[in-house]
Amino acid sequence: MRKAVIFIIAIILFYSCNKEQDLNNLNHNLPIININIDERYLWDPDSGLYVVGYNGISYETCPFVANYNQKWEYPSKISYTLNNKIAFEDSVGLRIKGTCSRGNSMKSFGIYWRKKYGNRNLLYPIFNEKPIAEYKRLFLRNSGNDFGKSHIKDASIIQIIKDYANVEFQDYQPCVLYLNDEYWGIYNIRDMITPHHFENHYNIDNDKVDLLEGSELSPQADDGVIEDYMSEVVNFLQHNNISLDANYQSISERIDIDSYIDYIIVETYISNGDWPDNNAKWWRDNTSSNHRKWKWIIADTDLAFKIENVNKVWIGSLYGKSNDSEKEDGFFIFNKLIRNNHFKEIFLNRYLFFVDTVFEKERVENIFKQIQSKIELEYPNHQKKWNLLSIKEWNKEIEDMIGFNNTRHDKMKLIINELLNEKR
Repeated sequence: MRKAVIFIIAIILFYSCNKEQDLNNLNHNLPIININIDERYLWDPDSGLYVVGYNGISYETCPFVANYNQKWEYPSKISYTLNNKIAFEDSVGLRIKGTCSRGNSMKSFGIYWRKKYGNRNLLYPIFNEKPIAEYKRLFLRNSGNDFGKSHIKDASIIQIIKDYANVEFQDYQPCVLYLNDEYWGIYNIRDMITPHHFENHYNIDNDKVDLLEGSELSPQADDGVIEDYMSEVVNFLQHNNISLDANYQSISERIDIDSYIDYIIVETYISNGDWPDNNAKWWRDNTSSNHRKWKWIIADTDLAFKIENVNKVWIGSLYGKSNDSEKEDGFFIFNKLIRNNHFKEIFLNRYLFFVDTVFEKERVENIFKQIQSKIELEYPNHQKKWNLLSIKEWNKEIEDMIGFNNTRHDKMKLIINELLNEKR
């Protein structure tokens, strides 16, 4: 009886905080996702995905103990409406996703297609810019560490770099979510980076994908195995002089140099504060000649492009330094490769290209404004739902990111030119 009363009170309090005005039955210019799930799977203290509850655990480095840190998955129904027409409906599994952003009032969701629910895959081209029309997983993201701020940072950075950088990334489509018919705000639909992503994009066997994360020197296997990387990359770099061209050629046959260079350029230019000890990912297909080399992934850049970090520059042993020694292993590969003059020259010239072209001031400003324009009509509803930044404050968040790039562009151009001149 006590649990039932607490359950009812929790629902009443939550809804009373989020229903100061009617936000249902609105007109939206964005696609609409409806998720319907048994209420007990959300709010019950014993089994609820969305609450602190009675059966909580801690999650990674996040200190709080809560149900929403569990990897529970429950059956639900999903529909996707575009231009007032239902594009698809399916039975799926629903999980809470994210790291410490699980503690936000608006939480991220993982959507899982499995045979036990009905269809094994979603057969729909949900990202307009890609011809991919088959997915097993989708990520409804609350914008992570950018929640309550710009709500577009990670998506904008990916848009800036995606046509130039030889890295893997998550596609983006903004939408409006209704959870059990309750307006739940603006979500970012993202492709989930799992082995199924590589299966769908490259037609390779997902069981043959090695997907690693964390420190370059001592990573963890998100999927697949770690042994080949440790022996073929880490051990080789530890015991061979990469300044010698023969050794550099050998390591070039094991890692995709172009991918690694672009990855380091992007992460160091944007001054990602949640990297390189975190949000570092790389992958390969351990059977395919086309994808046998390790390639890198840009993921979760919510703590980048912060105006207060615009003058912080750290490019491994090449330039600058970090006050956090625990992050130094994130440059393990890079600090070995820059001992080779050929690599250093390629890296610096590629960096200058990114500064002049990819992060060109007007181009970056236009991209931020274009993505902002996609959600600006919906933002007032989203703001009211979660009591977030005012329109004026939200605009300033985006102007600050543009300002970051304007200053960063000039600073990095000066630094890279100085490093190039040192070589001459």
